[in-house]
Amino acid sequence: MSVATLEGSLHRGCGGRYTLETETVTVRLSGMSAEVDRQYFRCDKCGHDNRTIDQREAAEKSATERIRAANSLLAPRGIKQLRESLGLTLAQFAELCYGTPKGIVEGWEKGRYLQNREADALIRSLTNREILERRAAKAGVTLPELAVAVSPPE
Repeated sequence: MSVATLEGSLHRGCGGRYTLETETVTVRLSGMSAEVDRQYFRCDKCGHDNRTIDQREAAEKSATERIRAANSLLAPRGIKQLRESLGLTLAQFAELCYGTPKGIVEGWEKGRYLQNREADALIRSLTNREILERRAAKAGVTLPELAVAVSPPE
């Protein structure tokens, strides 16, 4: 159901019509939370609530942006730039992050998942060559010869 098709549509249970409403909700992601406004539809006759996937996704996206800003977390592009500047594959980078599944790391880079504060700190720490080499040795990751310490992305 899209927002355009549900507004004013008939609630078959009681014959009322759906109207667009807004509620404030707390969205929790990766051990952090943010309050955001979320739209939903409510039947004007019986009060039945209906929330679309688009409405839930919009609230989650808004929460992700607020949480990232409030906690100064790296943006997806920054994570990818850091990994690429180190010359690492997704699989190698995932191993350096204490064996985090490759799909999760890819999700961080594409904005599908939000890294928690601890993961963010670990990612940023990899800009320090000494820490990078120590993590690589523990994880069994061979570092490219040309990889040099870089500044963490903004």
